Amino acid sequence: MSQPRRFLACVAVAAAAVLACERGPDASTCFDACGEGTRCDGGKCVVVAAAAEPAAVAPEAKRSGRRGRRRPRAGGEGSGDDGDASDATATYVPVDDRRIPKYDATATTVLDPAAGSERLDDATVRSHLRKLEPALDRCITDAATAGVSIGSGRVKFVFGLSPSGKVTGVTAKAPPAIRDAGIVPCLRQVVFEHRFPSYDGPPMGVDYSFEVG
Repeated sequence: MSQPRRFLACVAVAAAAVLACERGPDASTCFDACGEGTRCDGGKCVVVAAAAEPAAVAPEAKRSGRRGRRRPRAGGEGSGDDGDASDATATYVPVDDRRIPKYDATATTVLDPAAGSERLDDATVRSHLRKLEPALDRCITDAATAGVSIGSGRVKFVFGLSPSGKVTGVTAKAPPAIRDAGIVPCLRQVVFEHRFPSYDGPPMGVDYSFEVG
């Protein structure tokens, strides 16, 4: 009879241990009943919070295109001149008009006996002279941009025309202030290089004036 009582006592002890684990307050270690991912806290098995994983660092975006060195802006940062852009003074170089012959109305002209008697009418000549004005203006603008002091006045031209429409020579007269500015050779060149319509007739002379200022 003693053995059964001993067996019951063991069963009673085991039952008390299970009850203690379930109740928790008196079992500080929960009798090692807490599994992976849990821990014993005050006699209770509690889930251990998972540690927050560090945020994934996004890979650096791939740069497209060829990398190159930035060219510094003129007079700006990195130009090697402390950012101070020096204003270079333009130098005016007058046109060399030595190749352009002067027109001499008194010069003897050999006439072609087979040539006709046509000449360019005044309306046609004036129309072509108006086409010269933008180029004549550029002669003045280029000199003024370079700092040349230009006076005002009227430049008078006399030039010859051949039946082919080619200018044969140009003579120009201008006030001293305009002549000293060095723009007269440029004005002569504009007139000399213009091509007029051809006509069937003898050479002719044309008078033309251009206002400056």
